[in-house]
Amino acid sequence: MSLGIAGAKLALVDKNGVVLTGANGIYKYTDKATTDKTGIFDVTVDNSFGVASVALTNLFGSTTDIFGSNKLVYKSAGKGNAQSVLTINALPNEIKMAVLGMASDSKGGFTIAGKADPNNRVAFLAESAESFDINKPVYIGMYMGTASEASHTLTSNNTNDNRATDVITIAQLERGDDGFGKYFFSSAKGFDKAAMEKDVFKTAASGLGV
Repeated sequence: MSLGIAGAKLALVDKNGVVLTGANGIYKYTDKATTDKTGIFDVTVDNSFGVASVALTNLFGSTTDIFGSNKLVYKSAGKGNAQSVLTINALPNEIKMAVLGMASDSKGGFTIAGKADPNNRVAFLAESAESFDINKPVYIGMYMGTASEASHTLTSNNTNDNRATDVITIAQLERGDDGFGKYFFSSAKGFDKAAMEKDVFKTAASGLGV
């Protein structure tokens, strides 16, 4: 279904999935905090050396057999606990700390609390392409979830540079009745890129309460 990974956008959102901006948003630990109006960080080759991968798991739950009159008559379908893993080559440190919900001491330090912050919620939109047509983008948008980084290994350089990528795991939450997120296909009739971004990155003006 997909070919490569072209990029991703990230934002901090509130409990209703509304994007947070300024001093409360994804730029809160940067100089852009006072001027930020969108709350969206676009992961690019220039600012992060690009996205290495986006992995989605547990999108569907398991099914349970229901028998009646000596026959298998139905499948009871459970709900999956969707999870995403974003691997980014070099996410800017301050953006990464905001995504992980790590508190700043305002002196360049960020507290390792030992647990994820369930109230720090992240939305993302990733772009790929159709398997045999790179000119037809395919998108996956996830509305909100709790981000964490389980481990980070620093390795000595040798004859090669040994870099550690930023691997961010996001345990997804449902946004009201909207579900966990959506697939978007540019080849689909009526595809609207602007509408897609407004769907994933809700604003207070879109009708969702803050």
